[in-house]
Amino acid sequence: MAPTILHAVILQATSRSMIFRKCDECTNKIIGIAQNVELRSAGVLYYCPECDKDVDKYKANYDLQLIVSVSNGQKIQQAAVYDEGVSRLLGCSADKLCELLLENPALLDEIEEKLIGLRCHLVTRQEKKKKGKKPSNNVVIVDAIIPADPRFRPVFVENEET
Repeated sequence: MAPTILHAVILQATSRSMIFRKCDECTNKIIGIAQNVELRSAGVLYYCPECDKDVDKYKANYDLQLIVSVSNGQKIQQAAVYDEGVSRLLGCSADKLCELLLENPALLDEIEEKLIGLRCHLVTRQEKKKKGKKPSNNVVIVDAIIPADPRFRPVFVENEET
């Protein structure tokens, strides 16, 4: 099925929860288990339910949830953008953003400020069916966000220079 392009304005971006981690071995989502500094410093941070073990090697990934206004405000739509689409928009990988956040946690606020109100073209696709799960009809899967303003620059082009 060919991709669909939606003309939209981003109304809400959930940047605070847009990073998740996957097990390096099985690539399934892992669970954070360490809340205290002692465990974190010992490297015990995550658990993989699929591998049934503590995990110290993982990859950060993006899952950016958006609320957008499509077609001149006639329709409000929930959208999900994953790794490649978010990386292109922000100008850095999820692993790199994790590093930057250690230095400056306020970057998430900057991301939201830059994205909210952005006029863009969303390149969307049909959600793939997963074993035993029905695709959710109310969330659009976005492969790419193309800003309508040609002067738009990724968030981290500016931050890496400073």
